[in-house]
Amino acid sequence: MPVAMPVLSLALITVLPLAAVELAKAARWRTLLGPSRPSYLICLRALVAGQLTNALSPVRAGEAVRLAWFTAQGGALVPGAAALAGVKAIDSVCLAAIAAGVIGLAAFAHSRLALAAAGVVLATGIALAIHGHAVRSWLECSSLARRLRLVALVDVATTIHDPRALAVVLVCTSLVWGSGLLANAVVLAVVGAPVTLDLCARVIVAGYLSALLPAPPVRLGVFEGAITVALTTGGVPLAQAITAAVTLHVCQLAELGLLMGGSMLARRWGWWAWSS
Repeated sequence: MPVAMPVLSLALITVLPLAAVELAKAARWRTLLGPSRPSYLICLRALVAGQLTNALSPVRAGEAVRLAWFTAQGGALVPGAAALAGVKAIDSVCLAAIAAGVIGLAAFAHSRLALAAAGVVLATGIALAIHGHAVRSWLECSSLARRLRLVALVDVATTIHDPRALAVVLVCTSLVWGSGLLANAVVLAVVGAPVTLDLCARVIVAGYLSALLPAPPVRLGVFEGAITVALTTGGVPLAQAITAAVTLHVCQLAELGLLMGGSMLARRWGWWAWSS
């Protein structure tokens, strides 16, 4: 049976759930920033700048670029880094859960240190949220801690005491992973492959794991290879798997470019919605 060529209109729909992933990530990060949170657009532009750096550069410096952009726009470094560590830890745990469900924990055999670090970050955040008042008093008594603005770490952790903030974090995390799975489902439908939760999860896990591998700019070839392996081992014919990998990669790059361009236009035209 011949492989169906991607339908352009349907492929472009993939950009929408991919954009929803980044929009939800920015909202979640901003929420965890606590009292020092800047406008939503600053968080979004910093996040997309970091994602573009990771996508286009052979060196994964996206997190450093995100924080540099964030602070250059008036954001505070300590809470920004703390909130970033928190969301990375949350996503690491979510990814491990998905991988364990569809591939098995063997997929993360080489990433036990990263998972352990994620667990430590989450445990520390929970401890600070519970005992934040005592920790804050201790930090405020230290001149070094005051100079380093370490009290902001407590502010970030105690943000989850606010039921609305906790709800935003939970909803945004669900949107991040749900939208990612939806984007993969659309790509599979585009190429005529079976649309199953197993295959969508395989693609999302392979995409994240491919980011850990050395790669040329744009992760050209490495990303496609990882997605192709994930799909073919799930029973998808090779030609369809390659087409799905290329289609998804192109849509990801297009989505990041559109988000960056849109956020810059919004700043230029004064669209500062969600800034409070």
